[in-house]
Amino acid sequence: MKSSIAIKTNAQAAPWRVAFERSPGLVLAVIAIVPILAARYFIGESLRLDEAQSLWQVSRDIRGVLVIVAGDVHVPLYHLLLHGWLSLFGNSLTAARILSLLFFLLSIPFVYLLGKRAYSSTTGLLAAAFFAFSPFMNWYASEVRMYTLFAFLTIVNQYFFLRILEEARPRLGTWAGYALSAVLGVFSHYFFFLNLLAQGAFFLLRRKAFPPRTALRFSLVASFIAIAFAPWAWYVRLRGVAGFQEPILLPPSTVDLFNAFSQFLFGFQTDVINTVFLSLWPLAVVLGIVALRHYRRFLPQTEFLIAAVLIPFGVAFIGSRFITPIFVSRYLVFTLPAFYLLLLRLLSLYPRRFQIFAQVSLAALMLLAIGIQVTNARIPVKEQYASAVSYVTAHATAQDIVLVSAPFTIYPVQYYYRGPAPVRTLPAWNQYEFGPIPAFSPDALSAEVTGLTQDYQNVYLLLSYDQGYEEVIKRYFDSNYERLSAQNFSGSLNLYVYRLRYNTNASVISTPL
Repeated sequence: MKSSIAIKTNAQAAPWRVAFERSPGLVLAVIAIVPILAARYFIGESLRLDEAQSLWQVSRDIRGVLVIVAGDVHVPLYHLLLHGWLSLFGNSLTAARILSLLFFLLSIPFVYLLGKRAYSSTTGLLAAAFFAFSPFMNWYASEVRMYTLFAFLTIVNQYFFLRILEEARPRLGTWAGYALSAVLGVFSHYFFFLNLLAQGAFFLLRRKAFPPRTALRFSLVASFIAIAFAPWAWYVRLRGVAGFQEPILLPPSTVDLFNAFSQFLFGFQTDVINTVFLSLWPLAVVLGIVALRHYRRFLPQTEFLIAAVLIPFGVAFIGSRFITPIFVSRYLVFTLPAFYLLLLRLLSLYPRRFQIFAQVSLAALMLLAIGIQVTNARIPVKEQYASAVSYVTAHATAQDIVLVSAPFTIYPVQYYYRGPAPVRTLPAWNQYEFGPIPAFSPDALSAEVTGLTQDYQNVYLLLSYDQGYEEVIKRYFDSNYERLSAQNFSGSLNLYVYRLRYNTNASVISTPL
């Protein structure tokens, strides 16, 4: 089923390409140097909100981990692995981030195998290079979240799916690898079901391309997945609190859709740089149309990869528009390898010189984007909670109070804060109690602030991750109290210091006679 287009025999290929294909292990090892070097910088970044939540979730026994994760919008495989990992290697932020890096590094050779299975060894190596050079993947390779595990299991699962498609009589090991990766995948992220949906849709459309009796075996695998996942689904439903502690997401626009693909190529950039990249999409579409004008028959592998990208994106985007917002680029990280393979396939339709120029240029831009992510402090995904909390620790006294909003941003604050002033959330929330975060009420704001601050002299108001009421809180404090200072640490992470009163009960009592 391999295409003859853009695939030569070793005798016809250029010498550099022969060496390239004969030493895939060496090439993959060289490629892996990039994420290892990038990790040296990204691992040292400040703890971010999502990471702080992960560390808080796994800081209890296994039963406690399952209880907490069941109230989140995630599944427990990564959290259980992280819990065991930290038990072995210590609870440091660096140790936690290294686990994500390991799954990223493990993914690189499997991207090669996926590309080799779909097209050729050269395509597999190029896809592995794009994956390793991806600023998007390198960012999440140093984040204490499940995204690299999610991507790894998807790549493995898609590799075995293509083996089932291409082998005349798929072996038991092929089916076992597919089934095991599928079961583990659904426990890595709920969006893994979109990967299975894409596979199911492709199978129904191209059923004749598969070996005989494949439908029965897929049905058995689906039953195996359902049986394995049913206890977790029942437990989450029994708990009845899934998503109660999640931030509010907004319905996506078409700009968000194109921005996700831009992030897949160039990662997270400032608005100015991102605007430049987004402006190139019309040109990219034109180049794609020109390439496809003389090539209208797709290989089954290409059709599958198209389904593996478009169906998850389509379901997430349409579902976010008409049901509930779930369109987040990091949730779609599992489509990244298929996206890169399709991009390389598209470039292979051009003349050799243009193809090489485009591949080298794109790889160079991706490496440049990693460098920008490393050096630019204004990258929007960087959250400098460490600096903000360090400032509060150095200046706040026992006569002051620290207020944090949105309430769930208390996790990174608690991770770093060791000062004498108490830390509270606005709206007031006890993260250890059962139930959702209290809703914000403008009418109750005055009474709530008075109750929280009545015994203190100054308030350190840390606002980040706006949930629709951040500006209301800021205006209230600006209108009722004297602002002493204001500082921006990153993105929307702002610290405001207000004087509540000149003397407090605490200050009077502590004054020596």
